[in-house]
Amino acid sequence: MFKRKISTIGLVLAVSLSGLFLSGCSEKPLLTQDASYVILSVSPSGMTQSELIKLPWNTNMAVMQKLLLESSFVLSDLHTPSTSNSSINVPLEKSMLQANYAEPKRMSFLVDEQVLTLDVQSLQIEVKGAHVGQVILNQTITLQGINNPNLQPAFEDLKAMLHANN
Repeated sequence: MFKRKISTIGLVLAVSLSGLFLSGCSEKPLLTQDASYVILSVSPSGMTQSELIKLPWNTNMAVMQKLLLESSFVLSDLHTPSTSNSSINVPLEKSMLQANYAEPKRMSFLVDEQVLTLDVQSLQIEVKGAHVGQVILNQTITLQGINNPNLQPAFEDLKAMLHANN
């Protein structure tokens, strides 16, 4: 009976570890080995500061993965921004998460209920500012994504972790 319990526990552990390993190796939204991630901060005067996200070896990767997951939710339904939606005329500080790909990455997006497929070299998502969820593809195509309320807290968690490690 004792051997049976041990073998059952061993089997459950092996299946669990296999599941975790396989899910960790599966493609995550925006998460690729050849991508670099940058935080862009723009002051109200227009000054831009960029900070390359360099995660130390002992970093909790779950914080970064949560931000990428929340970002992928923003990308799940995009719309062409309306020109009449410029109710905020005062320049505000804004922060964006930018992913840069060494090689263009083929991506498909749902834009205005139509599938748009293109090769993406860079992707920016506004995480803090007047247009949270705004997406800029290849620095030329501006779209509005879902205003995800979990995006800014995930971003703030990443910034806190980065500054705690510095």
